[in-house]
Amino acid sequence: MRFLILIGVLFITDALAGAKTVGPTKGYTKEQQIRRGEIEKPKMTTCRLKKRVIAKNGQQVCVYEGGNKTFEMMVERWCPKQYSCVYAPNSKEPNIDSVVDSLNSIKN
Repeated sequence: MRFLILIGVLFITDALAGAKTVGPTKGYTKEQQIRRGEIEKPKMTTCRLKKRVIAKNGQQVCVYEGGNKTFEMMVERWCPKQYSCVYAPNSKEPNIDSVVDSLNSIKN
């Protein structure tokens, strides 16, 4: 009797191990890809507000500076004092004047 139970368990286990999924499978999430070593987690730094210019349409162009001259720029209605941004050492400071000119040229 035990032999028959063992054969049954082995048969079921073998059938489940060879089972294939039907249809497309979902890919891994970003966190799973980081843990599997497929992609690297981006390094982050604290970026603080350096400049703020208001365009004619009410939008604000905000330039932030982080560690080792990491620069980021945002166009928003409100600029936070600081936020966590991707660490990019020795990046170029964005040209805020060209962005303000293009925002001012847009018709509402």
